[in-house]
Amino acid sequence: MSVITIVGITLGVLIAVCITWLGFPGTFLIAIVSLIWGWMTGFYSITVGVILALFGVSILLEIMELVLGGLAARYYGASRRSAVCAIIGGILGTIIGAGVLFLIGAFVGLFSGSYLGAFLSEAVSGKSISESSQAALGTVLGNVAGKGLKSTAVIFMGIWIGTLVTP
Repeated sequence: MSVITIVGITLGVLIAVCITWLGFPGTFLIAIVSLIWGWMTGFYSITVGVILALFGVSILLEIMELVLGGLAARYYGASRRSAVCAIIGGILGTIIGAGVLFLIGAFVGLFSGSYLGAFLSEAVSGKSISESSQAALGTVLGNVAGKGLKSTAVIFMGIWIGTLVTP
């Protein structure tokens, strides 16, 4: 049983990391699966306190991702409108990229769409090409930092759940 549990948790963490990079909240996936596990086992190994902690960390990480993205964008000279356009561009790029080449295309689409969204927003507002490029780079770097932080947290959440449910 414990080998199956470890393999299941490992696969769940890998899926959560992947969907985090595709723009979905992988931390919440871990928290929801933990809630279901806890409910199915009568909250024996995964208690209500653990589940509340997982949801609290998930909310905190979502806020931190937005703050990191915004700070990096602002540091590199991007406007708020460019940050919004980068998010929209990232979503569209992910959808288009996934249609071209499933997983790798989605990752490439996420970053290129974010970059293009911010770049075009800055260029339309009258900034030079170099200023628009710098602002777009800042939004992408903020995006990478936020997703990297969340992916790392997903791995640690998975390790924590693994230590709780395996003997």
